[in-house]
Amino acid sequence: MTPLTRGQFIAAKLLPFWVLGMLDLGIGLTVGWLIFDIPVRGSLLLLFGSAAVYLVVALAIGLWISTMVDTQQQAMFVTFFILNIYLLMSGLFTPIDSMAPWVQTVSLLNPVRHFVTISRALLVKGAGLAQIAEPLAILAVFAVVTLTLAIRQYSKRIA
Repeated sequence: MTPLTRGQFIAAKLLPFWVLGMLDLGIGLTVGWLIFDIPVRGSLLLLFGSAAVYLVVALAIGLWISTMVDTQQQAMFVTFFILNIYLLMSGLFTPIDSMAPWVQTVSLLNPVRHFVTISRALLVKGAGLAQIAEPLAILAVFAVVTLTLAIRQYSKRIA
């Protein structure tokens, strides 16, 4: 094995997927704007910065799942389950205000909810950094916590 640190190894694993996610966002925004006339009223730089943080969270969750299971099939099932819960509780399909109060509270632990909030605020409302500071800070905390958990769990599996 080459003399890589654990951090370099994890970065090498996650960086290509992070780049693909950012490219997908760019392509999706371009198609949405050109073909479907979706408004882009806020800062694209702020949106891409927020997406960069969100992708760290999403990739860290994926890495963490992969360290907890033994096979690829198990990873796919666990990811499918978690992704469905995250999407249903994100406010993307159903407004969070219409959910039961306890579900609204639990949804605060959902990183997708915070990214959906940021995306709507930037794209539709033209919000600035001051308006998205809270969900962006929550995403940043999620990024640090999930990446730390994933790296620690990953190192235990290697040893």
